[in-house]
Amino acid sequence: MEFDAPTFADASLTLDAATKAVVATEALVPGQVIFAEVATVSSAGGIEPEEGFHDEHCDDDECAGCAAVNGDDEPVDELDEADLTTVSPYVVEHFDELMDTCEPHEALSLVDVRKNLFKLLHLHTSNAAALTPFLSMDVLADDVVASLDAAKSLREAHASVIPSSLTDDQVGHLIGVLNKYAIPLDDISGSGLFLHVSKLKHSCEPNASFTDAGEAIWITAIRPIAVGEPITVDFFNTHYMCAAERVEVLTAEGQACTCGVCVGTAPDKTRAFKCQIGGCDGLVHPTQAVFACTKCGAIWGDDTVAAAEMEETTFTTDLEADSFAQLDLIIHDSLLHPFHYIFYSAMEVLTDDSVTDMHMSEDEALSVLYRLVDAL
Repeated sequence: MEFDAPTFADASLTLDAATKAVVATEALVPGQVIFAEVATVSSAGGIEPEEGFHDEHCDDDECAGCAAVNGDDEPVDELDEADLTTVSPYVVEHFDELMDTCEPHEALSLVDVRKNLFKLLHLHTSNAAALTPFLSMDVLADDVVASLDAAKSLREAHASVIPSSLTDDQVGHLIGVLNKYAIPLDDISGSGLFLHVSKLKHSCEPNASFTDAGEAIWITAIRPIAVGEPITVDFFNTHYMCAAERVEVLTAEGQACTCGVCVGTAPDKTRAFKCQIGGCDGLVHPTQAVFACTKCGAIWGDDTVAAAEMEETTFTTDLEADSFAQLDLIIHDSLLHPFHYIFYSAMEVLTDDSVTDMHMSEDEALSVLYRLVDAL
């Protein structure tokens, strides 16, 4: 980071014991950096950057891409220079064999998770207390068995990599923590584990954002935050995702969002329908089972709701449009509004480079892009 920011300990924050939410102890204003944190452990290990990827400081207009490109998109499964001092000598000497041991285990399928685990285990030997907070974090129940199996397999094949003071259950728990809480770090093409950032709650309508730089993350207020209000960020990409799908995705990640859309107190604007009152061009959005027009206030009856939901079901599995003109004809005859998430997704597909090259003129592609923007 190129600027000073308060640490979590110095920030105007506290952890609410009852809700386990990080809350503000003083009013925060948009643009205010709330706190910054350097990862306890972090590692590269994601997919190599795509061809043409540039370092943010590259000034070469003719550069074809600063990073080496792996044409097979294989994970980077080697130790870099920065890793050598943060893992044990055993890991350095036996890294390839360790990779082979981890490979069959879904809980250790990601190279950055493996490397971060080795770093946590090495950290334990010099500062056992550093791992204590992570051992008390919740993990996904569905991951417990797979994580424990991976831990047992790792100890059986490479006992020297795991401190004897850690049980298999504890190692398995650390694997579960890494899989649930590690945050992608674009600058290093990997991920990091953060003690305090991990405590923030997810919201589809957050009051703060997080930005990564190298191995650090800083949290910035994006709207006024009152004293006692939880700090929330958007950890998951729920862009134009309907409420039901959001809940499914978040539940799978062990998260619960309390925004109005997710709890059913605000309309789901990704499900947009055409008002059926003559002369009204308003949008109808459902709030739970109530479908109401945002313009004239009309509420749909059961038959209209059933017809609209039947169209949603049909289009979810059977929507074929190879061109903008075909899609427009479908939209014209549908109860669904052009801003409905099903049509939004279809328009995104139509603006894909490979599709526009084959089926769309520049004017048509631009028209679709404008409609996507209007939907937001």
